[in-house]
Amino acid sequence: MPGRLSIYDDKVFKIDASTIIENDMVGKLNPRYNIPPTTPIPALLNNGNYLYTHFGYLPSWASSKTSMNMNARSESIFEKKTFRDSFKYRRCIIPINGFFEWAKEDKEKTPYFVSDIKNDYLALAGIWDEYFDVDLNMKIVTVALITCDANEKLGKIHHRMPVVLEKKDFNTWLNNDDLKEVNKLFNIYPNDKIQIHEVSAEVNKVLFDMPSCIKKIKKVEENTKEKQEIGQLSLF
Repeated sequence: MPGRLSIYDDKVFKIDASTIIENDMVGKLNPRYNIPPTTPIPALLNNGNYLYTHFGYLPSWASSKTSMNMNARSESIFEKKTFRDSFKYRRCIIPINGFFEWAKEDKEKTPYFVSDIKNDYLALAGIWDEYFDVDLNMKIVTVALITCDANEKLGKIHHRMPVVLEKKDFNTWLNNDDLKEVNKLFNIYPNDKIQIHEVSAEVNKVLFDMPSCIKKIKKVEENTKEKQEIGQLSLF
């Protein structure tokens, strides 16, 4: 159930979704490595607009921002009044390069970065709505990620993960009115299509937004092994 995302390169996504994007309002992407809730994130809406949206879903009828949701469960999305209409009529794709999850180890929480095995993008299934922001005195587009059970690899860290869409399913997700067909896309993403590595605790800081956020942290045993290997090589 990710609450922090990373999107620093959307070039391949734009190519893959070129037949669906009708209005590119994002233009040149502003790279972000540690995106928390309530901040802008690009999304492709089912009206053809690719634009920056508010990460944190608010239905149009919400009385305040206290009802904001970052995630919607795939198992109950059609049953919940909050999400039901958006699932029917306002679906979107949220492209990311990866997301963060925290593993509970003793009393500490260790951050991990989850990304595509080929270091490409992950296309997350989402929903959107327009909400009138009284502070801005304007309507804003708000989005939520849809989640499902985690695959075995990620399940060692967290029991939920985002629903990830394949390129071939983009059009079905955005434009198919047959919800039975849409529901078939709520699949657990395969273990062999993601990679996970530990990152610096600096990512815990909401304002820390640097490429080092996603850099792999070498554990003590890895460093020891490297030293041993170097020592063995020096004998010859």
